[in-house]
Amino acid sequence: MKIMLVDDEPLALQFLETQLHSIGDFKIVGAYQTSRGLMERIKEKKPELLFLDIKIGSVNGVELAASIQEEHPNLPIVFVTGYHEYAVQAFELNALDYIVKPIQKDRLRKTIHRLDTEVQKNASHAPIRINCMPTLQFLQNGETLPVQWRTSKAKEVFCFLLHHAEKPVRKDVLIEEFWVEKEPEKAFTQLYSTIYVIRKTLSASVPGLSLSSANQCYQLHLGDAEVDVMEWRNQLTQLPALTEHSLTSYQRLLREYKGDYFSAEAYAWAESEQRQLRENWYKTATQVGLYLEEQNIVEDAISLYLRMQSDYPYIAHSYTRLIHVYDISGVSGQVVNQYERLKQMLEEEFDIAPEAELVDWYESWRERHMQA
Repeated sequence: MKIMLVDDEPLALQFLETQLHSIGDFKIVGAYQTSRGLMERIKEKKPELLFLDIKIGSVNGVELAASIQEEHPNLPIVFVTGYHEYAVQAFELNALDYIVKPIQKDRLRKTIHRLDTEVQKNASHAPIRINCMPTLQFLQNGETLPVQWRTSKAKEVFCFLLHHAEKPVRKDVLIEEFWVEKEPEKAFTQLYSTIYVIRKTLSASVPGLSLSSANQCYQLHLGDAEVDVMEWRNQLTQLPALTEHSLTSYQRLLREYKGDYFSAEAYAWAESEQRQLRENWYKTATQVGLYLEEQNIVEDAISLYLRMQSDYPYIAHSYTRLIHVYDISGVSGQVVNQYERLKQMLEEEFDIAPEAELVDWYESWRERHMQA
């Protein structure tokens, strides 16, 4: 089991690590005296259990745990402190346990036993998560399920049915999409064989999903499975107006877009949905970027524009905004860099030059900086 420890008292941190090693074969993937950068450390190290001091310097551990649970809802947290009065707050956050210092081995064993019990109880009931952005992936309890497809055709037909999940898809539509070049008899034989493979694969690896047949149609049933693209689209439609209070929701939604819909598979039938989702993401990112500029949240604006540029390098918007943000930040070298990159991209991809207004601005900017 991978465990992470956070406590601002060095001796307490060392003692907890020693106690854990004395009762089991645990891998301590991090022991920290500060909460700085903890979110990134959790993402990188992927601990299976977090021991968190209730107070880390001036940081409130309960509030920190609430933020951690937003990003990592399946990470069990054990609070460690010298004070009993925080217990109610801790368990309101659905913490796994609450241990008072000095930590005793028997008490620590009970905590680990409680975790084992929770894992066993939830393992068979945990919902399946299906990712389609940027590739098909099945997860349960945060772990990837090893689903093996006998043929690439079976995988693609499943993805097509997933694209139309909970809706009937006519057999002739499937034939037209995947076996149009075959004679009718052979095409239907191929279809039935592929459906058989899909059913066998789901039964062996993802039993929560099922495929029914009725009225010359097939229908994929998701059960309690969650699908990333459906969740993302729903969250987008429910976003409130962009304000300082809703900014984090917008930023979280942008982060949760992990890549274009089935882009790794490059399915032709998915291109329309892929394009729509991409446009929605880019439109939202543009809105957030301009808001960050208005609020002078420069580092976040630069980070967002760099991602836009990396993911969609042939759209000029991110280059021009980075030129502007680097200019007001006084980072002259990056102004030159972004302008030259924009110029090269436009010439190589579209055989055009930057807009005249930007060229005039840049020449004027260079003259000012050469004179300075």
